[in-house]
Amino acid sequence: MKNWKNNKTLNGLKYSGNIISHPIQGVYEMRFEGQGDLGACIILMCLFVLSVICKQVYTGFIFNEVNERTYSVVREIANVLFPFFLWCIANWSVTALVDGEGRFRDIYMSLCYATVPCIVTNFLYIPASYWFTAEEAGFLGIISGVGTVFFLMYAFVGNLTVHQFTLSKAVLTVVLTLFGMVFIMFLMVLFASMFDSLYSYIAGVVTEIQLRV
Repeated sequence: MKNWKNNKTLNGLKYSGNIISHPIQGVYEMRFEGQGDLGACIILMCLFVLSVICKQVYTGFIFNEVNERTYSVVREIANVLFPFFLWCIANWSVTALVDGEGRFRDIYMSLCYATVPCIVTNFLYIPASYWFTAEEAGFLGIISGVGTVFFLMYAFVGNLTVHQFTLSKAVLTVVLTLFGMVFIMFLMVLFASMFDSLYSYIAGVVTEIQLRV
């Protein structure tokens, strides 16, 4: 029992309750007093991904729009993780330029803890989808909406507290982070295009050499 009480990851999972009930104080203690746990945040991230996949796959047939023939679990995992880490990278890059106090680790952890409402509502959505009829689809929309709204609220509070920004500066960094995400994606597409062109050129040269030999 003592080992369970001293388990840092377990305590980190329990700490999500502190952040959900007292987000500003909870994130502040996470950033400046060493509360929370990175391992617990990784588990929360995995639970979030799992909740999204389960919601898509196991939603009642009336509301399920997934095409089993084309559905890819790997693609859906990427659809969740890519924007998640893209936000973390862009936010860290932007806030480093405007004197933000948060480290990449803090940005990641605060965002992981912010997913807790979505994890809960995603798993609640599944049994609810078997309970409601098509005419009551609005109630399912409310469940999803509540999770999304609280996620965005906790993510914003986390961003504000981790970097010790004022409200206006936090809003500005959110806007700049979104632009940063677009810019990073542009660079990724640009480099992918350049790599593809280089690969095609090299492949063409190799083919030409083989034909001449």
